[in-house]
Amino acid sequence: MDKRIYDIGHARYKINLDALSALIEEGRNQEAQNPPGACCSEEPRDAEAAKVCNERELDCIFSEVMQLYREYTRSGSMDVLVTLKCRLEEVSLRYRSFALAEEVLCINSCLPYERRVPCGQGEKRLEILQTRH
Repeated sequence: MDKRIYDIGHARYKINLDALSALIEEGRNQEAQNPPGACCSEEPRDAEAAKVCNERELDCIFSEVMQLYREYTRSGSMDVLVTLKCRLEEVSLRYRSFALAEEVLCINSCLPYERRVPCGQGEKRLEILQTRH
């Protein structure tokens, strides 16, 4: 049991490609639910253009996540891992992806406790921690 407690925050993260594939499937399934043009800055004129737009956006997200993961495996930097976690968190909220939410939790288990602050809340929480004595 001592070993397991020690491993919290010291584990090495390995990406779950099944979760990323599930994100792409969830994104494709949700494109029918979203109004045309919801994913793009320009207004597509038909359903086919909206589908292409959504596919392009999912491909960009996938390549960005894989780039961050490759950088993390190369450097082992916690900063890169936190960036990857934040990006996955944003995407999981946008697409309401349970698969990516699980990945965010998995990354959290690999981070030291003080680095598990949710994205966008870091400065606010630091202020709260500094005011408490």
